[in-house]
Amino acid sequence: MNRPAQAFQRIRSFVSSQVDVSRSLAQALQDRSINPYPYLKPFIEKAAGVREPPISPTPHSVVYTRGSMRLLRYAAPRRRHRTPILFVYSLINRWYILDFLPGRSLIEYLTRQGYDVYAIDWGTAGPDEQNLSWSELLGGHLRTAVRWTLRVSGSEDLTLYGYCMGGTMALAYTALYPEGVRNLVVQATPVDFSKGGIYSLWTQQRHFDVDSLVDAYGNVPTYVLESGFFMAGPVQRITKWLDVCRQIDDPGFVTTFLALERWGSDAVPFPGEVYRQYIRDCYQQNLFCQNRMEVGGERVDLGSIPCPVLNIIAEQDNIAPPAMSEPLPDLVKECETMRFPVGHIGLSASSKAPVKVWPRIAAWIGQRSRPMEGGE
Repeated sequence: MNRPAQAFQRIRSFVSSQVDVSRSLAQALQDRSINPYPYLKPFIEKAAGVREPPISPTPHSVVYTRGSMRLLRYAAPRRRHRTPILFVYSLINRWYILDFLPGRSLIEYLTRQGYDVYAIDWGTAGPDEQNLSWSELLGGHLRTAVRWTLRVSGSEDLTLYGYCMGGTMALAYTALYPEGVRNLVVQATPVDFSKGGIYSLWTQQRHFDVDSLVDAYGNVPTYVLESGFFMAGPVQRITKWLDVCRQIDDPGFVTTFLALERWGSDAVPFPGEVYRQYIRDCYQQNLFCQNRMEVGGERVDLGSIPCPVLNIIAEQDNIAPPAMSEPLPDLVKECETMRFPVGHIGLSASSKAPVKVWPRIAAWIGQRSRPMEGGE
């Protein structure tokens, strides 16, 4: 290519990059995001010369839908366990932190260990989810997801795996509907809601009128949820972007950082009536760990859970601090606790997880799963 052509190509590339940055900023302003990610991402991408990897890179298929909910199947390359695993994630963020990046995906890891893996994508709550109750959520959506997992996998039972609020939901579900749940794994899961630090303080009844919020909005908007997480650590939310600037010449670091920030900014509206009861019963009255929370007129008694429970705690967790999860062994019949020196998200996305965390979890599940005769 001659010099004029090379110069033209550089100018064209520069102009194109400026247009892309402008479009990204315009979209962020239009969305009125309070998260710094959509504003800073285009500049970091341009400076580092990287692009975000695709969401949920592990191959999967949709085996069931219900409203905004999807049930995803991640088939094992060679299935060695008859007992499948069904992931239940929180209603606040998206499920794909469980399938973060190639080589740093808990779902990918478990499929390579021979498990038939399923995950619930709750989708984006809209008008149809506004009046969804805990009874419909557990006895309808989650119960149907369990049944479809068993049907598609050809198994009599499964391992239910809950993460964060999804763990609270999985505990409540298994207490109410134990049939078909062979093992229960709960990861970074709130149980004693009086130990939630600043979140417990902010949601106290004298500080927070949950009825007014839900009555006004229906589903809780994402910017309301984001503002709470932002105010819980406002300085750290900004300074971490300075850290990534210091490592701008490390494309691997920058790519991982942007992928994690994208997930963190991808909050979804919280179904209104589920949120109302969650705040009232769990945070404001702490009924869950007292076995006094009611769903559909039935009391959620954790002591009635018949299957073995694995309680996974992140020792550096500032979203669901260890103290929130530590009472669980005293509330269920059979429980083993594993503790790891990582944060809330580090259990599923850190570089330590594939080496120090997931092998121990997979071994626990494997010892309690039915083998697949001859494999598949």
